[in-house]
Amino acid sequence: MGSASAVFLVSLNLVFFTLVSSQTPPACPQNLGSCESALRAAFSWARPNPNSECCKQFQGLNDADAATCMCQILKANSSRIPADLDYVKRLFMTYCGRNPDVYTCA
Repeated sequence: MGSASAVFLVSLNLVFFTLVSSQTPPACPQNLGSCESALRAAFSWARPNPNSECCKQFQGLNDADAATCMCQILKANSSRIPADLDYVKRLFMTYCGRNPDVYTCA
């Protein structure tokens, strides 16, 4: 009976390990052409629009992951952004109906 329990536990561990290792965190959106207009709208203090094409690209991410992605995107384009990156991230997160306080662009 002891060996059957050991086999069961090893099998259970293998199943658990396979499930955990197969779950990867969602990736940051790559095609952000639609975000240029969303960022312009955010800068003009437009009403939040979580249904915009840009915001929809972040729907599979929680607020912290979306903020992290946006910071990465802003840093990659920092030469074209004439403002504090964290400020721009806050505007974008607010525009998309997200919590802007979950992550700070460093």
